[in-house]
Amino acid sequence: MKLNIGCGKVKLDGFVNIDKAPEVEPDKIIDIEKGLPFEDDEFTHIYSEHCLEHIRPEKWAFVLNEIQRVARDGCILELYLPFDNVGQRTNADHYRTFSWHSFDQFLDGSEREYYSDLNLWSLIGYPNKIVKLFFYLFPFLKYE
Repeated sequence: MKLNIGCGKVKLDGFVNIDKAPEVEPDKIIDIEKGLPFEDDEFTHIYSEHCLEHIRPEKWAFVLNEIQRVARDGCILELYLPFDNVGQRTNADHYRTFSWHSFDQFLDGSEREYYSDLNLWSLIGYPNKIVKLFFYLFPFLKYE
C-alpha cells in the first residue's frame, strides 16, 4: 500500500490519501500529530507534499517515528518541502523550512547526527526500513 500524507485537494491514484481537513474530502480524515492509525509495516511508499512544514515542533519527532513505524522494509519516503528562504519563513502556518542539510541529523554516520536522538534510518525501536529518501525543496530543488 501507498500513503499520501496531507493530501489537500490533490488525491493520488493508488494511495491512501489522508488529511486533517474534512473539507478537502480525503480518503481518511487523520491528524498526523495525533498518530497514524495504521498497522506497523503497512506502506511501501510514503509521499507528502507541503505538509511536514506545518508540524508543530513538539510533535516533529513523534510524527517521524509514526512514519517510520508504518513504513515497510524497503519503503520509499518522498517529501516535497519548502526551501529555507525569507518568503517561506513569513508564512505563519510554517513551523519550519528545509535545506539540503535538514535531515543530516537523522542519517546514520552523518557529521550532524549528534544533534538528535532521533535517527531517520533507525528510529528508536524500529529497524532500518527506509531505503531511499527523496526530498524536493521548493522551488525545484531535488536531493536524493
